[in-house]
Amino acid sequence: MRKKTPKTEKKNFRQLISHSLAIPEDMLLDIPRISISGNRELEIENYKNVLEYTEETIALNCKDYMIKICGRKLEITSITDEFIGIRGVISSISFTH
Repeated sequence: MRKKTPKTEKKNFRQLISHSLAIPEDMLLDIPRISISGNRELEIENYKNVLEYTEETIALNCKDYMIKICGRKLEITSITDEFIGIRGVISSISFTH
């Protein structure tokens, strides 16, 4: 039997609170929320930082993994500590642990 770690217990507690208070899990667990408009616009909330930024690739660090956006003429249209807006011709989005 696997022993629960403090990190696992903390995550389970946050999930319980989220369900009890009807608060979306992404707000409590730092899970990225991604909104896509066709293949031209993308918005991501709860990212940590930008790892790579070119016209063909934008890579973002998140809590547990990396999100990589590939395409053409990619540009960051808005950016804050928790939100990033991206525009261009998006051809793929991948997630890497």
